[in-house]
Amino acid sequence: MRRAARTTVTVLLALTAALIPATGAAAATGLTVTADTATLGPQRTSVVLAGTYSCGPFASGRPDRGVIDLTVQQTRMGDTVTAIGYLEPAVCDGSEQPFAVTLTGTGGKRFQRGAATWTASGYVEGDTGLQNVNVLPTPIVLTK
Repeated sequence: MRRAARTTVTVLLALTAALIPATGAAAATGLTVTADTATLGPQRTSVVLAGTYSCGPFASGRPDRGVIDLTVQQTRMGDTVTAIGYLEPAVCDGSEQPFAVTLTGTGGKRFQRGAATWTASGYVEGDTGLQNVNVLPTPIVLTK
């Protein structure tokens, strides 16, 4: 009888733990960023990266702090051209928000139309905790 009661309590505790989300579990996957277009800037030394991000939801609909670093790289004939910039998320209500950020070239080299990759890495923090994002090199096409 005692063993049956202990087993029942153990099963109930395990089920309860499985049904209640862990603190921060949702927050760990709350920040996302997607780039849809990459347009060459003047003199082809910068790139305007545009897409959407989503974070939160936080009670105020805004993060307390946060930044997403963005990079575009293009390799042609063994030479790599890089542009960097950042996005400061202003709305974190769980919905997709559009962005367009001008990334500045680093080294005086020029981009060309065609294949490139983009990456992102960053965080936001609000009343429900810290949310992170890390986008590995993802193909994108540079257009004029």
